[in-house]
Amino acid sequence: MSAARVALLTGRSDPARTGLPEAQRAFLAAITPPGLTAIEDGYPWTGGLPEQAVPLPLAAWRNARQWQAARRGTARAEVAPRLRALAGGPLALITGSCGLDLLACGWVEGACQLVIALGPVRPRRPLWPGVRLVTLIGRGDLLSRALHSPAPDISVPCGHMGYWTCPETRMAVATLLRDWRP
Repeated sequence: MSAARVALLTGRSDPARTGLPEAQRAFLAAITPPGLTAIEDGYPWTGGLPEQAVPLPLAAWRNARQWQAARRGTARAEVAPRLRALAGGPLALITGSCGLDLLACGWVEGACQLVIALGPVRPRRPLWPGVRLVTLIGRGDLLSRALHSPAPDISVPCGHMGYWTCPETRMAVATLLRDWRP
């Protein structure tokens, strides 16, 4: 059996680059316990250059388009093969914002065993047999609170753009990963 891994699945503010921005790299470094391997690349996990800062209105527009594609199911052809390539051993996925929608759209049976959703904007909680799903929503995250139901499993003191740097989010995710028994 291969080593247990953790990866991030979020929308892509900069579609030309797949590498994680610094805030997400620092988040992974802070929450990954010993014995777990962090995949230090972003969706679609192709080893690209780190994402560069994108003006917020452009990033929001790009992420909204990805969310719509996931909601319509048109993103499945892109997402499912990437999940299949990532599968093959214990995997925890941490989704951010529309990442839970992308995961649900491209779901591949057995892709992962643990999903930690930060600020999900998916209206309903997906149910996958054999997968533990934990939602974290910031008390100041009006977008996630408006779009996601039911209530979160864990509330943290941040807004929609603050999960990666919020100490309470980091502590909660680190604890979930430390206690995970794949």
